Amino acid sequence: FNPPIIVCNESHANVVTTQADALGIELGKIICEPAGRDTAPAIALCIEVTENASEQRFLVMPSDHEVSSKILFQKTLADALPIVDDGKIVLFGVNPNRAETGYGYLRAGDRIDDSECFNIEEFIEKPAQQTAELLVQEPNVYWNAGIFFFRGEAILAEFLKFSPVLLQFIQKSVRQGTSSGKFFHPEAGAFMEIENVSVDYAVMEKTNIGAMACMKSAWSDLGSWTSIWENSAQDADGNSIRGNVLDVDSENCLIHSDGPTVGTCGLQDMIVVANRDAILISPKSNVQGVKNLVTGLKKKGSPTVSFQPQESRPWGEFESINRGESHQVKRIVVAPGGRLSLQYHFHRCEHWIVVKGIATVTINEEVSQLGASQQIFIPQGATHRLENFTDEPVEIIEVQYGDYLGEDDIVRVEDIYKRTVRSANG
Repeated sequence: FNPPIIVCNESHANVVTTQADALGIELGKIICEPAGRDTAPAIALCIEVTENASEQRFLVMPSDHEVSSKILFQKTLADALPIVDDGKIVLFGVNPNRAETGYGYLRAGDRIDDSECFNIEEFIEKPAQQTAELLVQEPNVYWNAGIFFFRGEAILAEFLKFSPVLLQFIQKSVRQGTSSGKFFHPEAGAFMEIENVSVDYAVMEKTNIGAMACMKSAWSDLGSWTSIWENSAQDADGNSIRGNVLDVDSENCLIHSDGPTVGTCGLQDMIVVANRDAILISPKSNVQGVKNLVTGLKKKGSPTVSFQPQESRPWGEFESINRGESHQVKRIVVAPGGRLSLQYHFHRCEHWIVVKGIATVTINEEVSQLGASQQIFIPQGATHRLENFTDEPVEIIEVQYGDYLGEDDIVRVEDIYKRTVRSANG
C-alpha cells in the first residue's frame, strides 16, 4: 500500500500529525474537512483528491477499529482482491457474537465462485434489540464492519449513478480547495452544501456490485464503552480500571478517570468515565444512550460538547486549568524542538510564567530566554512566539486576559508546521 491518506476534521489535523510522528508512520495526504459529513463525502473527497484515482485500489478503514490479527486481516484482503479487480465493491462481514443494536448487519447471498466472498442480499441498518436477537441466530447474517475495498473507477461510477449531486459538490470543493504541504483543505462553502450521509445509504444499499468478504480476524469498532471494556485488560473481577480510581467489590465494570479521584463500591456491569470537566455513569446495557446525552447537552448549549480542556498540537500540548468570563489559565508543554507559530491576538493579552525548562520567547523584535520561575507579559496585538531549543520539555503557565478568549483569536504570521496563516489553536 501507499502511505495512508487521512480524512479528518480540520480541528484534528494536528493530532493526526503528532500521533503519526510518534508512531513512525509516514502519511500521504491529510484531507481536512471543515465539518463532519459522514462517510460518503469523506470517501468521495479521497477519490477526487488522489491522482489517477480511477486506476487505483482503495481500502477504506475507520480509525477507531481494532483488528486483532494483522496476518488474518491481510489474508481476508487477499481473498477479496480478485473480487475487487472484477469490479465489485467489497465490504467486510464479521460473525456476530451477541445481539448488538449499535452495528449494521449484512445478509449474505450466493457465494462468488469458490472464494470466501458472497453477494450481498440485504443491508439491515442498526436494528432494535428484538430484531437484533433474531438476526444473530441466522447463519448467513454478519455485522457490517464498515471497511470497504474497491477500485476507484467502480466507486466513482456508483457515485455518479446514485449520488451525482453529492459528487458535484465534492468536485467543486476540491477544485476550489487549497493545498499546504501534505494538507488539503476543501473549499468550505461548497463542502457545507453536501448532504450528511453514510456511504451505505448513498451507494451501497442501491448498488448491484456490492459483495461481502468474511473477516477472518477478530474485530471491534470500539464504538461504545462496552466494546472498549471487552477489549481492555481486566482484573480477576472483570473490571477494567485506569487512572486515579479506588474500587471495592465491583464486578464486570469499566472505571476510568483522567481527572478526579473516583471511588466506587459494589457496582455490577457499570461504566464510569471521568474527565476533568465531565463524568459519565451508565449501565453497560445502555451505553448507546450516550448519544442521547450528547444531543441533550448540545440543545442546552453546554460548553462540555464544544470545549476541550486538553488538546495536542504539533509542538506539544496544552490544558485549560481555569476559565472565566474574561480570563483563562492554561498549562502549556512544548516538546524538545517545538515552536509555536509566530502570532498575535486582537482581543487578549497574555502573561507567561515558566515552570520547567528554558523557554525562548519572542515579543515583537525582542528575544529572551527564561528559566523556571521567570515570567513575561505579552501585550494585546504584540507579535510573539514560544520556542524550545533544548532537549527537555518546557512547561509554562499562561494567563489570558481579554473580552474574547476563543481559540480563533489567533493570527499566524509564520508557522514551521505549514498550518494556515490565519487559523485557530496556536
